[in-house]
Amino acid sequence: MTDATEDVDPEDLKRQLSDIKGAMGLAEQYPGRARLWLLVGLVIGVAAVLTQATFFYYRSLGATAYTAIWVGFVAVAVAASWWMASRLPSAPAPDTAPSWRAVFGSLALFLAAGAGVAGDVARQVPGLDRALLYFGLVIATIGLGLLVTGAVLTSYRVRRRDRLVFYVGGAWVLVYASWLPYVQILRWVGVGLFGVLFGLYAIAAYVYLTRD
Repeated sequence: MTDATEDVDPEDLKRQLSDIKGAMGLAEQYPGRARLWLLVGLVIGVAAVLTQATFFYYRSLGATAYTAIWVGFVAVAVAASWWMASRLPSAPAPDTAPSWRAVFGSLALFLAAGAGVAGDVARQVPGLDRALLYFGLVIATIGLGLLVTGAVLTSYRVRRRDRLVFYVGGAWVLVYASWLPYVQILRWVGVGLFGVLFGLYAIAAYVYLTRD
């Protein structure tokens, strides 16, 4: 018994456990994360639909009031997502994994910088085109966030087929954002339609991630 115990290589055992975890899915390794993604996706979808609904009152509200309402929707969506994430059971992150706060904080800074760079140009175009510029930037940042999430999950040893959910999601969201200013129907109801599609995507992703 003693000889068998002494023959065990801790590093080899660690590698074996890592390989086993690498064959597991997101829902198996990190309970509650798939449900969190579903809820966050639905929150984003609802926020987009509400943003679209209030956009029809843009002229009566005025630019300042509408911007305040839009920022309020975004703030509520972020706060709700953060609160739901804080309710999950804690799970130790691998040593090689980056901080999620740093990842999403960087995306927020990118969005703020992009909006700032476009500021002078945006003020020279009509209201609808100006709104589409900012909406497209926000939607594109969401797509970029999905792609980055899929890449980061590699360091968490999440299996490839589960990471594909985020890669595919990021790809279609970025394509959608690029079409927003050019497709006539999307120019008027594109944000609301994005909200509906993103909610459906979140539901489909949840079903995919939690399947046996």
